[in-house]
Amino acid sequence: MRLHEIDTPALMVDLDAMESNLHRMAGFFHGQPAKLRPHFKNHKCPALALKQIEAGAIGMTCATLREAEILVRHGVPSILIANEIAGENKINQFAELSREADVMVAVDSEHAVSEIACVARKQGVPLSVLVDINVGLNRCGVPPGEPALRLAKSAVEQGLKLRGVMGYEGQLQVIPPSEERDGSVRVVAKSLVDSRALLEREGIPVEIVSTGGTGTYYVSGAFEGVTEIQAGSYLLMDTLYEKRGSPFTRSLTLLATVVSRPEPHRAVIDCGMKELSAERGLSLVKGVEGVELKALHAEHGLIEFQNPGGGMEIGQKIELWVHYSDATVNLHRRMYGVRKDNVEEVFQIEH
Repeated sequence: MRLHEIDTPALMVDLDAMESNLHRMAGFFHGQPAKLRPHFKNHKCPALALKQIEAGAIGMTCATLREAEILVRHGVPSILIANEIAGENKINQFAELSREADVMVAVDSEHAVSEIACVARKQGVPLSVLVDINVGLNRCGVPPGEPALRLAKSAVEQGLKLRGVMGYEGQLQVIPPSEERDGSVRVVAKSLVDSRALLEREGIPVEIVSTGGTGTYYVSGAFEGVTEIQAGSYLLMDTLYEKRGSPFTRSLTLLATVVSRPEPHRAVIDCGMKELSAERGLSLVKGVEGVELKALHAEHGLIEFQNPGGGMEIGQKIELWVHYSDATVNLHRRMYGVRKDNVEEVFQIEH
């Protein structure tokens, strides 16, 4: 299939750019003590997860039990649910998945530890947890140090497999690299490593110290004592991370068709909020000067031209750089892998 034959709106990934990103990140971790555990929520595509593992990743990170289920079904052997779960139904699901693969989940409360331990005893299956430490994002997690130790002790005493600690410095991912920002990343990494040392002094083995993301991988990934990094956006890359100074190449676009030219300075395309996330900013038009996406409606995008007349015709196809990849991928069922003008692969996105 040729690019012009794709029905729009359609999500596309430039294979040359994506593969460059894949190998660049893999190259960084080659020979490093820390390893890469990419975040599945970015692309939600099992075929891409397997490509990341083939390139050296030790497993996958995910945000939900549903994502973990998809990964287990496609043969991913090691999975970290970097999120809390609650309620007997979800914990039972977690236990069932743990029978099929090495699946771990984050905990940040005595309540969660007790619930998970109860299910582990009932089902007779060992369940693996990591203590989630709040490293400044102020979302989930216990404070580092003694609170992390208390929760770890409780997990061990109740029969859970305490695998380690994790902490996501999301508040630092949004800041462009600088000496000050990178220093803050090291402070986060140190708090996790120090918590690990505290647990080990109390006789609790710690296998995993998990942190980091696409914006901070090269700092936290090189910090002594960190064992794995949860970077995800690097593979597809989007404008949001590019603006934050990430060294990876944008590869994700949305293909759309011009369906109306109501005025000389305006055009309308056949994609809106149902196909393209504008939650964190509007997309840029790829490869066309003086053209701007001004608004997204449910099924329409409104384009304006600096010069009246523009040059776009009804039926013409254009590409929009995806601004926020996580939320845009989540709106689609497939993604076309394109090299130059040829569609080489169609990746299935699973929800």
